[in-house]
Amino acid sequence: MPVHVLGWKDKLNVQRWFDDAMAEITQNGTTPVDRNCDDKFGQGYINRWKASRKDVCTGGKSTFTCYEHPPHDHGSNIGSLFCTATNLVLAKTEDFLGDVLTKGARYPTPKKGSAQVACKLNVPWSRDQVADQHSDRWLHDALDEVPEAQLDAACSDPARTVDYPVYFVTRMDPTNAFHHFEEVVNFFSALLMYDDKELLKKQGITIVAFDGAPKGFFLELWRRIAYPYRIRFLRERPYPENTCFKQVLIAAMPHRSLYTHFWPGQRTGCRSAVMTGVITWAQELMSDARPEAYSWPDGQHRQNEATVVGRVTWVSRKHFETANRHSFTSWQAQRVIGNEDALVPRLAAAVQEWNSRSCLRNPGGGCRKEPVYFEFGTMELGDHRWYPDQLQILARTSVLMAVHGAGCFNEVWLRRSTSTMIEVLHNSAGNHHYANIAAMIGLPYIDMGSAHDPDTLAARLTQAMDETAVRMAAVHERKMAADKDAAAMLRGG
Repeated sequence: MPVHVLGWKDKLNVQRWFDDAMAEITQNGTTPVDRNCDDKFGQGYINRWKASRKDVCTGGKSTFTCYEHPPHDHGSNIGSLFCTATNLVLAKTEDFLGDVLTKGARYPTPKKGSAQVACKLNVPWSRDQVADQHSDRWLHDALDEVPEAQLDAACSDPARTVDYPVYFVTRMDPTNAFHHFEEVVNFFSALLMYDDKELLKKQGITIVAFDGAPKGFFLELWRRIAYPYRIRFLRERPYPENTCFKQVLIAAMPHRSLYTHFWPGQRTGCRSAVMTGVITWAQELMSDARPEAYSWPDGQHRQNEATVVGRVTWVSRKHFETANRHSFTSWQAQRVIGNEDALVPRLAAAVQEWNSRSCLRNPGGGCRKEPVYFEFGTMELGDHRWYPDQLQILARTSVLMAVHGAGCFNEVWLRRSTSTMIEVLHNSAGNHHYANIAAMIGLPYIDMGSAHDPDTLAARLTQAMDETAVRMAAVHERKMAADKDAAAMLRGG
């Protein structure tokens, strides 16, 4: 397990990444916070969620508390619901999972009493209000109150007691990067709200998925979050009967995360301290897949130390579309671009044309002075493992180009300071998922609308390389200067 990425006790100090994001957004406090944006996507978002605390049970030796984020354009349903509990007993895993085990269902169908607390239950929400988050499966189906003596029998037995915190999560669609990362965002937000942060830093937390979904894209990321514990897929590794959990966190369902709470049909343009923080944190957790994790062998870097190598990556769906063309929904079918065989060579040519005008290649009057050149490559996400294959390519990408779809979500793995996202909204106008995420994290973003003519896209790519190269060169120059200063200090010492 690559614990060198982050010390396991430090990685759950999510407040650090949130505070760093606030410092970036406010220019270390010199720029006022946009209160509207902060209320929706920053500290105000966390404050409003935390202020809505309601107790599901009172008195006795257990607690069960939930936090309801205020709704936004969701009718009578509540917003996201995150819950915590102490001294909760899982009576029998098989009774809790139900159809997940017997019928291979995606979501559990728990029996009453499969989750137990020793306190007086008073559920503040109706089943309809929480049904679309599947919180009803806990609050209305599984949870039941038991005598304190029954709780004591389970919680006093070390063989049946889990002392460290456990995060229970129901995953909606872990085969979709956009939706799967919503679970990560909700986890990060939950830890910002969680009162007992010191316990997490001392003991860590394990992840328990209590669904029938596939394991999904970000399994390695979840492994690193859970370390030193193992992730537990409850359908594969049931707990013993009457297992007592001292500290439980129960996730909000992912389709009510921060970046979908206000609907992707609305363009926000807001910076988000929460989203910026969680992206920086996730990149840090996976930093061994990034190029900067590897040092140059002695002498090699000095040959071309001023040169900056970028990459333009076109995210293709051609293999997927060919294999599944007869089973597409109407929504999937209308997003297919039919001219990719002509488009990709034109984009590759645009990159070579751009490189040829650099002073690195053709010194002389009028050449481009930034010491940057770009490689070009296509990437079919379904042909590569997320870790390490996809991440290593994405981490070297300076300009990411993709047709609207979950592949665009990989913009979150780019370096914000030296990268650009170009989205082709082919027959997908009005879907601002990735424009909003780019705005939240401060990533330059280009909306190509439905334009997919090769020459039009090549021209816009050229402009993007012009703009991105300036930022890449400036960052590299600062890094070289810092390295020289550090070397000089060592020599002086």
